[in-house]
Amino acid sequence: MRALVTGACGFAGSYLVRHLREAGDAVVGTCLRLQEGDSADCERRALDICDEAQCRAVIESVQPDVVYHLAAITFVPNAEKEFQATLATNVGGTYNLLRACREAGGGVRFVFVSSSEVYGRIAPQDLPLSEQQPLRPANNYSMTKAMAEMVAQRFHGQAGIQSVIARPFNHTGAGQEALFVASSFAKQLAQIAKGLLPSVIEVGNLEAQRDFSDVRDIVRAYRLIAESGEGVYNLCSGRSVSMQTLLDTLITLSGQQVSVEVSAERYRPLDVPEIYGDSSRLRNGLGWEPRHSLEETLESLYRYWLDKISRLS
Repeated sequence: MRALVTGACGFAGSYLVRHLREAGDAVVGTCLRLQEGDSADCERRALDICDEAQCRAVIESVQPDVVYHLAAITFVPNAEKEFQATLATNVGGTYNLLRACREAGGGVRFVFVSSSEVYGRIAPQDLPLSEQQPLRPANNYSMTKAMAEMVAQRFHGQAGIQSVIARPFNHTGAGQEALFVASSFAKQLAQIAKGLLPSVIEVGNLEAQRDFSDVRDIVRAYRLIAESGEGVYNLCSGRSVSMQTLLDTLITLSGQQVSVEVSAERYRPLDVPEIYGDSSRLRNGLGWEPRHSLEETLESLYRYWLDKISRLS
């Protein structure tokens, strides 16, 4: 397959590019800005998905068989602060790409990467979350992702476009920014190990329970969905893990003796104490199974931060 990956310079996007190339696909990746000196593992194009003309030019030039649309504003606090930019990027950008696909003659598989955040505020009796769960977005990020799903559904069937929606739950791994909880824990522990911080780790609310997967398992699911998926798919492990368990596992892996302090800046009250999904549609329909344990994932994350800090020291 000839694949176009938007957001190829991002965390999951870089893993997806690598997986597609290993599978034998021809890959073109887009990034908002191309940086000199970046190690490109595929052909790269600069693309602002908010620019309709740029979207048309890239689609016409690449002529992809499948588009994996990952480019988005994904960090929830940023989406809360910058609603107009989030709307333009997450919704308008999706529209621009799909319209460009239609104008180029269609016949493309369009994998829209949404988020489990679209389920919003749920009740305990809703668990595990299936794809039939009503969407109740609770923040700007999830609202724009739900709106973009509607855009993908609108273009489905037009000029041969086949839109498929992926709803990944939490996923992590080496290379994830420390804005996200598991990576934040791992980075602090690596800094402690290197003597750059005192033996104190700052945390937020450790009672939250979420469904975590390895990013490598998630991107494998994207390709399976592109090959033969239809409709909407949850991408998840099917079990919840507390933030306390994540932290305890990383502390054990690091071998550090640390104290834990709750930071007012990091602490968020829990609207939804526990979330986990039902991935049976993905497993039974497309044969997906996770290959990486949570411990393996967290170890790779911690080793990533140790290596990065060592290189920068």
